[in-house]
Amino acid sequence: MALPPHLLSELPGLEVAFDEAAMRENLQSALFGGPGSRWTLERCEPDRPLFLPGEGCTVQYDCRVKDAADGELMDPIVVGRVFPDRESCTAYMTRKLAPLVARVDGRADLATFAKPAAMLEPHHVLVHVWPLDGELPTLVEATDPRRMARVIGGLVTSRLAVERCRVDLVSYRRRSRCVLRYTLTGRPMRRGGPEQLVLYGKLTPRGDTVLYGDTLAKLRAHFERQRDGDRIAIPRSLGWRPELGLALLEEVAGEAKVGTALRRRLKGKPPAEGPTLEDMLSRCVRVAAALHGSGLPIGRPRTLDDRLADLENEVGITRVFSPEFADRAAGWLSRLTALAQSLEPVPAKLCHGDFKYAQVFFDGDAVGLVDLDNVCQAEPALDLGQFFAYLRTQARKNERDESVSPTLEHELCDRFLDDYAQAMALGAEDVQRLRARATLHEVASLLRMALHSQQKLKLTRLDSTSALIEERLGQLG
Repeated sequence: MALPPHLLSELPGLEVAFDEAAMRENLQSALFGGPGSRWTLERCEPDRPLFLPGEGCTVQYDCRVKDAADGELMDPIVVGRVFPDRESCTAYMTRKLAPLVARVDGRADLATFAKPAAMLEPHHVLVHVWPLDGELPTLVEATDPRRMARVIGGLVTSRLAVERCRVDLVSYRRRSRCVLRYTLTGRPMRRGGPEQLVLYGKLTPRGDTVLYGDTLAKLRAHFERQRDGDRIAIPRSLGWRPELGLALLEEVAGEAKVGTALRRRLKGKPPAEGPTLEDMLSRCVRVAAALHGSGLPIGRPRTLDDRLADLENEVGITRVFSPEFADRAAGWLSRLTALAQSLEPVPAKLCHGDFKYAQVFFDGDAVGLVDLDNVCQAEPALDLGQFFAYLRTQARKNERDESVSPTLEHELCDRFLDDYAQAMALGAEDVQRLRARATLHEVASLLRMALHSQQKLKLTRLDSTSALIEERLGQLG
């Protein structure tokens, strides 16, 4: 991976941090007990770099460890943090990681490691293993099966006497964010009751008691009152745990299937058994229309101007390590801002706030909606634009069989908008206005993807996203 020279001068440890052979030797010695250890680190590919202006850079390592005793293979998560100097590296270790090391002493799930955290000198690099995270310190407690069996057991006493809790990692990709799955087994408290419950935990440093209490409860109650065909399953919240920075949510039945169906279509394969891609997208339309037509006055206000301000901040972050791309992104943002000023917003409704096909679950004829952390009062174009951005991006990053229409993604998005307009009984003028505003929001979503791709050095994805930005801005022009 080619790194900009000015970055290497500011963070000289980056050269070692991205050198797999060097890091395999360093991690083996620092975390796994050296070359004579029972555990052998066979792979440690650097991935998901994130540059943090004024702080340094984090890198997540895709590791593979082999147990010499029985040949068992494990895939632990190791994070590296590169600092500009020894002082900042030492300070982070002392203030944030050392207390966590003391708290995990004796944990069985960390027995593989001689040390769960270490400094690599003279490179000013810290390495630590999951679940240690200086930005999410309560992750240590949230991944402790015995502690979480007690915490969650106290919340489900009417249904299950919890005896065991298994903790699995679901997502750990964004800074200061983690999603965990808790599988609880025990004795049912009523005849015919479940012997197992599955819950999800979301960790974030900034929790929201209102969101995970009153807001989700109102949304869930609203859809439970609808007719069978209009019901949408919403996760039941077990509340926000401030001492852990953790929201607990019950599982929603089903799974996301649109992405799989889209990839099959792009490869020219026949559809799998069940609803077609178009049928599932029609159900996604139904979900969007149900949210936007609910009339529920919940969620914070969110405007396109808010999104443009966030993008300006992202451009500034990117400029620190990639000034050329930041200039290009600033040009896109300037064009987007000018176009936004010429198009009047659509009246605000209840919106999902991060509406993507991966958030819509299918379970037979039932439909569920998850990841409602960003519910807001916004113009419906926000949800539509976000949906279209991810649909087009997914289509572009997959190889396409010659039998597949070169404009498939545009056809699907146009059909989605037509179905939505019909569901919301919009007139021709309103549809034209909505289409334009949705494209504005779509470009905002694409620009955010492009900036994050550059920040993570995912340049292949960056190329396709950049091409889409130009295309969609051309449509607006």
